[in-house]
Amino acid sequence: MVAYRDMWGRGTDSYLHVMYERLALMKELLSEKGSVYVHVDYRVTGFLKLLLDEVFSSDDYINEVIWFYKTGGVPEKLGFGKKHDTIHFYVKSPTSAVWNPLKERSYLMHKYGFSNIEILEDKHGRYTLVNCRDVWDIPALRGNQPERENFPTQKPEALLERIIKASSGEGDLVADFFCGSGTTGAVAERLGRRWIMCDLGRFAIHTSRKRMIELQRKLHAEGKPYRAFDVHNLGRYERQWWQKAVLKDADGEHRRVVLEFYKAELLPEGNGLLHGRKGRAFVHVDGIDSILTRDEIRNIARAAREAGAKEVHCLAWEFEMDLRLICHELEAAEGVKIRLIPIPREIMEKNRKEPPPFLEVAVLEAEPVYQTEGKKRVVDIKLTKFMPSLAEVPVKELEALRERAVKSGFDFIDFWAVDFDWHDSKPFEHHWQDYRTRKDRSLKTVSDASYDKYPKRGKYTACVKVVDVFGCDTSITVKVDTRK
Repeated sequence: MVAYRDMWGRGTDSYLHVMYERLALMKELLSEKGSVYVHVDYRVTGFLKLLLDEVFSSDDYINEVIWFYKTGGVPEKLGFGKKHDTIHFYVKSPTSAVWNPLKERSYLMHKYGFSNIEILEDKHGRYTLVNCRDVWDIPALRGNQPERENFPTQKPEALLERIIKASSGEGDLVADFFCGSGTTGAVAERLGRRWIMCDLGRFAIHTSRKRMIELQRKLHAEGKPYRAFDVHNLGRYERQWWQKAVLKDADGEHRRVVLEFYKAELLPEGNGLLHGRKGRAFVHVDGIDSILTRDEIRNIARAAREAGAKEVHCLAWEFEMDLRLICHELEAAEGVKIRLIPIPREIMEKNRKEPPPFLEVAVLEAEPVYQTEGKKRVVDIKLTKFMPSLAEVPVKELEALRERAVKSGFDFIDFWAVDFDWHDSKPFEHHWQDYRTRKDRSLKTVSDASYDKYPKRGKYTACVKVVDVFGCDTSITVKVDTRK
């Protein structure tokens, strides 16, 4: 079963093109037993219905569900208050789809004389149970509700619970490709379903991650089962599309565009690792589909020194972990100052004229803390420095936030976690984590895991992952020696 949420594009044609491709892929991924729920509002429901009939078929259309709510929808000068959204319900195969009939409460305003109807009563009045209808009266979230995550498109768990219960069973896989605040994953986990969530927004992924960790803690405290999860970044496809559609796969054109936005002079071809010059500094522009590695940065620093430069700016889409720490060593060895600068995604925007801010990567430093508890040698990690990159900050707020970040960078940490026995070949394990919540804004800067699960005394590597308040994550490794 695939749960899908509303998005509004930059125009009808662009929107429909994007949605056709995504819905077609979703159908391809869908099990023969699966269902698709497409949630839209009044602006695009007509367009999406025609598109869905094209991708699936009108025979696969099961329901137009009206989600009715009493909040919001203030009447305009002309027209009625907007009090509902639409959910289009399709299946891959009408003969194979999972379907679990649900009951809902229907409150009775009068006494009925039918002896075959079971009458129940709660604080809201007398009611009977009836088959769930296609108009759902489910309250929208209010600001004071415990499940609220302060995410603009967040849906109530009751809405997703009805969808997931109706079209899946325990152990089935639920996917939400526009997960927002993570409501689908939270409900699926609570109901014993497996889940996959995706989103383009960093803040959405970060909000969902914190929400799932909080749910795991709650389920653990209640003695209920829960699953471990991992976060993967598959974000290169946007750049790959830009590379093919706009740059025509030309590395030289990519460097020219980046250097133009960076306001740097393009050097003639044949300068190897040094592609441009800005003031007295040389500029290196890494490949559009590459990660800037420590071996590359060593070669770049050496090339800059041999060219007589005292400073080199390295512009890249992604950086290898710990690269900032390697730069400290290289600066001392080569006598060249190295700046690591992420290429802002805004340069891919169509008709973009003004250059976006080019800001340096975040700085994160940490060290091990050793203690002896009885005969055991335990390890914790202490954060010693953090400076956010501020790459996601609006330009008008940049200077004020930069000043604050210099004074107290830890204030910008929203979440951090430690994998005490990290290996490059395996996923990051959350052995310990701490994060701020709406009610509790405090944050530990030293872990209190007292980690003692190493197989024997020796040298190990811990990995520290920090997510800042803008949803950007930064990771470094820390050498641990339990022989000390």
